[in-house]
Amino acid sequence: MILLLLMAALAAPAQADDSLLVSRPKTAVVDEVIELKPVAGNHFNTEGAPEKCGGEKAFEVLPHRLRCQLKKPGVQTVLVSVCDDKQTYCRQESFDVKVEGVSKAKRKSSPVKAAPKGGKGAPTGFIDNEPARARSLARREGRLLFIDFYGIWCPPCNQLEEESYPDPAFQAASADFVKLGLDVDADVSFDWKDHFKVGAYPTLIVADADLHELGRVVGSRSGPALAKFLDDVKAYKDEPVEKAAALVAKGGADATDLRRLRVAHWHVERGEFDQVEALLKGIDAPAARRELLLARRERARLQDDGAVHLASTKELIKDFPNDAAYASWVASLAETEPASAALLKDAVAQSVARWSGNAALGASDFSEGDLAYEQGDIAAAIGSTDEAKGFYSKAADLYGEEAKKSPLALPRAANLGRGDALLKAGRKDEAKALYEKLVKAYPAEFTFNYEYAAALDENGDFATAYPYAAKAAEVGYGDNWLRAMRLKGALELKLGRKAEAAKTVDEALAQIVPPKSSQVRTYRYVAALRDLSGKIASAKD
Repeated sequence: MILLLLMAALAAPAQADDSLLVSRPKTAVVDEVIELKPVAGNHFNTEGAPEKCGGEKAFEVLPHRLRCQLKKPGVQTVLVSVCDDKQTYCRQESFDVKVEGVSKAKRKSSPVKAAPKGGKGAPTGFIDNEPARARSLARREGRLLFIDFYGIWCPPCNQLEEESYPDPAFQAASADFVKLGLDVDADVSFDWKDHFKVGAYPTLIVADADLHELGRVVGSRSGPALAKFLDDVKAYKDEPVEKAAALVAKGGADATDLRRLRVAHWHVERGEFDQVEALLKGIDAPAARRELLLARRERARLQDDGAVHLASTKELIKDFPNDAAYASWVASLAETEPASAALLKDAVAQSVARWSGNAALGASDFSEGDLAYEQGDIAAAIGSTDEAKGFYSKAADLYGEEAKKSPLALPRAANLGRGDALLKAGRKDEAKALYEKLVKAYPAEFTFNYEYAAALDENGDFATAYPYAAKAAEVGYGDNWLRAMRLKGALELKLGRKAEAAKTVDEALAQIVPPKSSQVRTYRYVAALRDLSGKIASAKD
């Protein structure tokens, strides 16, 4: 068997048509970190087989993830070794990547459009986009950091600012923390996003002055729920998660179920899944079961493994019918198995009724409007169009009620969801009026120009959408600028302006400075731009 495996490993590298990789990038920019994943039923050979990118060794080789950096321009060859999980073969696979640009050392500055000064800024009481200052203050005064990775375009981020942070419970609990807001689209946040492996927004992290993480929350929470999180996490001041992980790795009495669960959750939130199964094995608790299923589901999503994603979703639905995320899981099921989801409509209605008006909903990442919106998605997926419009209409009204809680004259958070729900409810005149009010109230901001353009695009009104997309690209920065340029280019292609579309996309791709971590959303936006570039190239003149 060993001889057979060795012979297979030395065989000619596989070609694209029988690739054992989920994807093989054709282009990249200098210093870009590329991430490769094997197809289901296979893994990377971690036993010393050659794994190289352009002559450099891969800096991370895990069974289901390989990462390496392409440091030189030109055509670079990637070589990996993949084995099947049944251990019947291993083989090498290679492909070429066209790498463009200059090295980081030769760049005068980051070419991607930078964040303007005097922007929206972090919430009151937070140090805004000055991580060095916040860290220095925390070290000097012996305080913990509360870090809010926020996006100006992100509804739950705005919900935190408008509703949760002003809450007296949060104000009291956070009084002795150094609070730092980092705009995830500003380049000042990139190193910290890479360090903490932040890939979803908002992400709220408590860390010490040496940036050792004590705990995190992903998504919005109510003021009281955040206060409880801060109070709980203080207990770990002398045991950051990295220390807990070391204790668990040592084994013995220190590897308690609670410590293992905490470390597993940390890995899941960072997008690191290889250790989760082992960490949770043997823990007979619903929280461990839920964490394990969520980890399998998210890993499958990232690896485009539809079968495992579906199976994990079904198990979550079966095992946790009282969870606040129940409607969301059924909505996900409806995308691939609408008939199965249709059988759960009554259960979803019961779940929504259970959580509506329940203060405990504040400890989840959902609002009542979100739950109604999920019901709309389920109804739409199973073909109940009129029923879907009714749920979307209900969601719009619930978002409207939520907006009344905001101190802003024209709320941002709830209205982001409300505009979309109004459109899907068929209340187009109300949606148009709301979006135009928002664009007028925040004219120099990416958020509402982009959202309005995207909504019009989805509705097929490309010509009306275009000026708003162009404005979003004009005022956007960082990842926002990449998103806006993709939408602008897509609309130009739909409007028959192929040359302009190609120019827009080429401009965006030429200015990418990739982050170090593939968990950062920039990778998705770059992939979307490259996909659009391919569509433009194949489109008829």
